[in-house]
Formats: sequence, structure tokens, C-alpha cells
Amino acid sequence: MSIRKTIVALALVGAALPAAFANSGTTWVGGDRGFEFHPGNSTKSRAEVQQELEAFRKNPFTADGTKIVNTDKGFIGPQHSYAFQGGTLVHTDSLAHDTPKPNLVMTDAEKRLQRELYRR
Repeated sequence: MSIRKTIVALALVGAALPAAFANSGTTWVGGDRGFEFHPGNSTKSRAEVQQELEAFRKNPFTADGTKIVNTDKGFIGPQHSYAFQGGTLVHTDSLAHDTPKPNLVMTDAEKRLQRELYRR
């Protein structure tokens, strides 16, 4: 009889355990942490927004040359292209080739900010 009581007690504890940790101190707004809806006022009419949508559907490229596609990939970034012209390899794309390389060294202030963001 004692084994049966132990099994029933463990089953009850196991069923109550998820409810005990359901609200563990973090505040969840709107289902996502820190996400709130705010009303946004626009100066555009519905017809203007529809026209912009139709224009984007005809030419689904962003300002930086990224193409938005309706697949699970979501977007196709601009690619570099090269060709041999006059015996030398030249760029044939319209991307800027003089952009500086990213700096991966973080300052102390950036490191502190990063740590604070990951603590939340």
C-alpha cells in the first residue's frame, strides 16, 4: 500500500510542478518580454499605403539592394559579381567596395552594455 501512495503523491507533485513555476518573477507583456503595443498615427491614407504595397510587390528590393522573397529564406542579399575585362578581374556589381572593415574590438563601455543586456 505504501508504494501506491508514493506513486500517487509523486504524480500529484509532478502535475503541480509546472504551475508552481509558471510566473517566476519576470514580467511578460503581450506574450513577449517587454513588448507593448502603442497606437501609431500615420499621415498616409489607406489608399497611399496600398499603392506603396503594390509598388513594392512589383519591385521587391530595399534601398541597399536586398531582394525580399516570399520563401522561408525571406530575403536575398546583394552579391558581388566579377568578370574578366581586358585581362584583369573587375567588379561588375553596383555595390560599394570602399566600405571600411568592421571593428570587432569592443570598448569597456560597450562590454558593460553587452553584459547588462544579457543579464535581462
